[in-house]
Amino acid sequence: MIENTESLLPRSSHPDLPARAFTLGVDEESLNELDRLLDTCGVETLRRVCAPMRRITSGTYFGTGKLDEVRLEAEALGDEVDMFIIDVELTPRQMQNVEKILGKPVLDRAGVILEIFSRHARTSEAKTQVELAKLQYVLPRLAHLWSHFERQRGGGVGNKGMGEKQIEVDRRLVKRRIQILRGRLTTIEKERKVQRTSRKDMLKVAIVGYTNAGKSTLLNALTESRVLSEDKLFATLDATVRALNPDSHPPIVAIDTVGFIQNIPTSLIASFRSTLEEIREADLVLHVVDASSSQAKEQYETTCEVLKELECDTKEKMVVLNKSDLLKTPAQLNQARLVVPGADRLSAFDLEAVKKLRTRILDHFKTRMETWELVIPYHEGKLQSQLQEFGAIAQTRYIEKGIFMQVKLDSSIAQKLGVRRYATSKND
Repeated sequence: MIENTESLLPRSSHPDLPARAFTLGVDEESLNELDRLLDTCGVETLRRVCAPMRRITSGTYFGTGKLDEVRLEAEALGDEVDMFIIDVELTPRQMQNVEKILGKPVLDRAGVILEIFSRHARTSEAKTQVELAKLQYVLPRLAHLWSHFERQRGGGVGNKGMGEKQIEVDRRLVKRRIQILRGRLTTIEKERKVQRTSRKDMLKVAIVGYTNAGKSTLLNALTESRVLSEDKLFATLDATVRALNPDSHPPIVAIDTVGFIQNIPTSLIASFRSTLEEIREADLVLHVVDASSSQAKEQYETTCEVLKELECDTKEKMVVLNKSDLLKTPAQLNQARLVVPGADRLSAFDLEAVKKLRTRILDHFKTRMETWELVIPYHEGKLQSQLQEFGAIAQTRYIEKGIFMQVKLDSSIAQKLGVRRYATSKND
């Protein structure tokens, strides 16, 4: 049975050296990003080929002529190459055909991303989500990937292998495991829904952006907390909630979310649905862009596309260009200005700039505040408590019909609490 701990990436043929890959793609910048993905996995990019195409070959994606050229180039390196990484998402048949031509283990971009997610999953929820996505990826590719897993178990390339019957057994076991994980995710989604319900009367800021844009570092600075923040791709896989301003009425929380990336496997988006649901529930989206990246514009657009897929593209949004401390030349500063015209530039390490951003977020919510004059019946004790917790009380008087309150409320909170039925007047 395929274990979640088994790597999709083949091991190095040299025990004392990192695994080395020959990469093939259609875009230089995407290949640069693939280098970083592989580096996160501890794999060295030994050689790479960029081969833009006019049309896709159905059986192999790249034409067989180009694949033969790549094979000959790799053979010239002797036994230095452990694997080929193809910087696109291949179908199971394409992956199998490409491996036959190249003569060494092959993995695509989606497999590399899944491997990183698998290694970075820490919580039970993240591990469940990643394992499900990984098994859904593995199932149709099981025969092709079998030699990879045999090597993880100590088998050899020259061994005969486990055989077709064992693969069929594993297919059944994988399908059964997928059913179990789907059931577990259903339970997790219910728990997430309960957690979101407990925060329904809070205002929520979802921090989104391309992977490694500095979202967790910015969350730490905004909330003066200690969320894991590393200079690695996909260091954060779980939605992390922290109070932005616990003294505000209503309370405002900031939510860190998993980073996005180009060509993210659809199975991952589906598996992380309950985590990404936090974005849908948010009252404001804070879109963080790495201003120091040469691909900042493309990364911004990729995140916007994913937000659109999640049906969150119409939400109120603020965009900040993070890592501005890394912009050293006038050309870099000008390039950053063009990424998202009008967006604030800052560094998450600049506490004064972060303080201004926090104030801007709080001011955004203040503009949504409405002043209500209410008469709350004495028996509505719960509503009285909610108004004190989630509103800013200006006046309180006890009269014959109940408690008179003049209170400022966020418009969405006012609607959720249903205060209109007790209103004597309302001033926007």
